[in-house]
Amino acid sequence: MAKHKPYIYEQVRGMLVEMIASGGFKPGDRLPSERELAKRLGCNYHTVRRGLALLEQDRQIERRVGAGTFVRRLDDRDYSQRVASSVLGMICLSRMDNFAMQLLHHLHEEAERREVGLSIRTVSDLGVSAVAKADQMIKDGCSALIIPWMPYPTSVTEVVDLIRRLERPVVLSRPIGGLEHLCYEDPAFFGQSDASAVEMAYRYFVALGFGHIAMFGPDTMQNEVLSQRVLTFTRMASQHDRPSLVHLVGQRADGVDAVAGRLASTAGDVAVICYDDDHALRLMTAAHKLGLRIPQDVAVLGFNNIPLSRSSDPPLSTIQFDYDYVASAMLNHAQALASDGSRQARGGAASTLVVRESCGGRVRAGDGLEAILKDIRTGAMP
Repeated sequence: MAKHKPYIYEQVRGMLVEMIASGGFKPGDRLPSERELAKRLGCNYHTVRRGLALLEQDRQIERRVGAGTFVRRLDDRDYSQRVASSVLGMICLSRMDNFAMQLLHHLHEEAERREVGLSIRTVSDLGVSAVAKADQMIKDGCSALIIPWMPYPTSVTEVVDLIRRLERPVVLSRPIGGLEHLCYEDPAFFGQSDASAVEMAYRYFVALGFGHIAMFGPDTMQNEVLSQRVLTFTRMASQHDRPSLVHLVGQRADGVDAVAGRLASTAGDVAVICYDDDHALRLMTAAHKLGLRIPQDVAVLGFNNIPLSRSSDPPLSTIQFDYDYVASAMLNHAQALASDGSRQARGGAASTLVVRESCGGRVRAGDGLEAILKDIRTGAMP
């Protein structure tokens, strides 16, 4: 999918996560000093400090006054003394974005809760090197493997070839033709939570009285999630007798600037449902460059609730992705496949509206906001 180029501190966080995921640091290990990490990563220690702050928000590390910074343990038991009931392998594509890092964190937590060991390897793609690393994990005792995310575009041919070569089952993050049985969620239910989330967002902005509601996301033909959301958005617009205002952009900032310019023509009466929080933050930056106020001129709603959404200016309203549902379903299916069974999830992921400031809910509805949110939760709103 189209993504903005990560900020340097986000890249630092990603590199630190990869170091932890690949076994460079284990739960309970003390991290080197900020200056030492800066030397290793080729940046200044201020950038390292900001990257560490994000990891602390993600609860992947903890700072102990007078002792240093440590990779977080999820309970008080000694990591080396814990005996896992099984070991699963995870193949993680590098250059992880905010969504991927949040999912990885929740997979760690769920595995710890179950006392299931995770052997994690990062790869640049799912080609030959991924096959070699997966084979090694299997030799080391992994009973099944998980590919927790496959960013768009990911080569389907590589995925099929990888699975064909391996002697253990592999759980996939989305359905692929001929391999639907390996997806963590039954394909008949896959994408339903995306549709319900867009419906909820559209109804919310209608209830707030916005005359213009738009969708903003990446310009790509190879993203089933985007396709599902755009289709649902278009259907909602049709049901409410409104135009379907969809704006898709690539990675260049001037494309986002152009969208903000078009939104300026309806300033004060336009709300935007964004594909994810990263796109929402890009749009807010472009709007600020044009002197547009968020949410007074343009209301913005993201998806996924990444840590940066809480500290944006203004704080980003978003839809909470159900990371726990996905993490639990992936581990359920992996453990079942390892025993020659199957346990695909059959829907039930929760989509929760997180109201902060960027959506204009409190500005427009005031004391009536809670009633609107209650109607949305109970399905009373058309």
